[in-house]
Amino acid sequence: MKITQLNSYEQIVTFINDADYHSASYLYKLPQAHEDVEATIKQAIEDPGVFAQLDDQNDIVMLLLAFKYEDNKYKVIGPFVKKSVSLSKDDFKSLFAALAQSKPDTANFNFSFEENEQAYAPYMKAIEASYSFTDYHLISTQDVGKVDHAQNITEYRPAYYRSFKKLHDYTFKHDVMTTDEITESLDEYNKLFVFMSEGLLKGYLYIQIFPATKRAEIKYFSSHADYRFMGIAFDLLSYALQFTFSNYNIERVYFKIRSKNNTLVERFHELGFNINYEYKKFKYVAAHL
Repeated sequence: MKITQLNSYEQIVTFINDADYHSASYLYKLPQAHEDVEATIKQAIEDPGVFAQLDDQNDIVMLLLAFKYEDNKYKVIGPFVKKSVSLSKDDFKSLFAALAQSKPDTANFNFSFEENEQAYAPYMKAIEASYSFTDYHLISTQDVGKVDHAQNITEYRPAYYRSFKKLHDYTFKHDVMTTDEITESLDEYNKLFVFMSEGLLKGYLYIQIFPATKRAEIKYFSSHADYRFMGIAFDLLSYALQFTFSNYNIERVYFKIRSKNNTLVERFHELGFNINYEYKKFKYVAAHL
């Protein structure tokens, strides 16, 4: 077996299309549209490179790639494995080492796996990747009824802009809608609710409603750090559920939360939310080993 760096888009995509991906990290990051797949893979070829393990006949046995999202930060996609081959920890470790060693020791390599659906633990242990957090995708199909402190919750008005911007910018920093994008989107199907108390904006929730598919997504919600653990986020969530199910022909409301605290996530069951998907996140940084 030998490891090589691939530069042919056609060769890479042909192998991926017929490979086993049960242990592939960030599988959902490969976009479905052909043009986007091509752009993603060609970007990976340029930086950090696409690495493959070849057998004695120079046929690809396993393939690993990544895409860059910030300087020296990558999301690893793969490994994709030939269907007739069993993935071993040592083979994965060797292939990933080729990818990681092509970059500085300070480079971050991130992994994501769907809990209960993918095999990943032995391979993360083999490369000494550390657990970072879990992305929980939660879904609710019903209103919870009574909303505590409903009198403190109101729809956004321009007078709240500065306070909302400060809280949103502090809470969400990467790959998110800006304050202006949110406020400019507000209409019948894009709603922003704020929690006001003592003349202060202590929390907010932004929800997008999609009547055509009878669903809604709670895109962002947060409470001010000085007022955490006071139930503000739960009040906003309860209010959003009641508002949405009462005013639209919606069958489900969902949102994503990032947490290391499973007990906290379980509290959302009180609002009727159940875990739909659960993605475990890992990070590898050679300089930290």
